[in-house]
Amino acid sequence: MNEQERQWWPLLRERLRVPGHLMAFMRGVLGDVEIVAVTAVTPHGAVTPVAVLATPDEIAQEIHLIDDVRQGEHQPADVRHAEIGGYDAPVLTIQEPDGQVRPIAVFITPWIEQHLLLFARTLWRRY
Repeated sequence: MNEQERQWWPLLRERLRVPGHLMAFMRGVLGDVEIVAVTAVTPHGAVTPVAVLATPDEIAQEIHLIDDVRQGEHQPADVRHAEIGGYDAPVLTIQEPDGQVRPIAVFITPWIEQHLLLFARTLWRRY
């Protein structure tokens, strides 16, 4: 766990908790980029990805926070809509001491599950 992830872990654990599950980090490599997924693990060992951390610059650069306020949606202030690869995705954010809002994790959506391979191909082409 790097220092940034260590700082974020209490918030991530609290905000991404799935009742009745253990919370864990899983590391993987997409191209030359190490990514971290926050996962929920059942007592029997079934693992469900919950979010991908935005710690690698390659992921953070793909996140474009959307400033508009979506009417009729009730979500916490630290969850923002973002555009990633041309698609909407909910993103967990924090407010830095300087007032900047920073994305820290992208929630796993059906689109992300289905298109993770496309993300990998995009990252591979950059190197």
